[in-house]
Amino acid sequence: MSHPLPDVAVRAHFEQNGDWMMQVEIDPRSFQPDPNVAPYLTNADLGVTPAEQQEKLKAQAREYVHKVVEVVLDPVVEVKPDLAWEFTAAENAPLKLPEDPVMLTGTWRTKLPAGSTGYSIKALPTGTLSVLYHNTALGKKVERYQILFPGETSYVLDLKTFTPRTKAPPPITADSVQAAAALDGADPMCALCGTGSEGGYFLPVVISVAGLVGLVAWLRKKRTA
Repeated sequence: MSHPLPDVAVRAHFEQNGDWMMQVEIDPRSFQPDPNVAPYLTNADLGVTPAEQQEKLKAQAREYVHKVVEVVLDPVVEVKPDLAWEFTAAENAPLKLPEDPVMLTGTWRTKLPAGSTGYSIKALPTGTLSVLYHNTALGKKVERYQILFPGETSYVLDLKTFTPRTKAPPPITADSVQAAAALDGADPMCALCGTGSEGGYFLPVVISVAGLVGLVAWLRKKRTA
């Protein structure tokens, strides 16, 4: 049975005094050769998973995150997050029901280096899944967020105003969907639903024309992989 492809979620929380918390959420299915058909690790499964295996999963997450995402601060500063990994439900919620899918959530709390003016992330070309870019500043979610495909870079969040430094690209339209689908030889109705009859996935968000072109290119790569 196929499931929606997992994403790697990167969430950053900023405070006026320079406190910075970063969280990365990884679905353990991401470690499998084909996450699309891999079963979820449920809360019930976790309850019977030996402690040694649980630590192995955390080690896999620690290694995996370095292959899929890079943190960038302006001026350029090398950032190596030291994430503490825990088993949680989605969006760092507590696990409650036996059927709850288990996520690995890594948390790092630190101070922004003095003089930091901007924050962004890169979805590394070595990754195979999309990366979700979410930010919260001064207790409020930054309205704009992004879906990044391998090789793409996020917008820069200004650390003085806590707003994106650049405007969001125009949203996709019916014409841009048809144009991108034509490039891929796909049904326009399936331009946003992955691999069509092969199962795939659906992105229930509004993305830019550039993002759509990136999606088409990524799908081509996945089909030929």
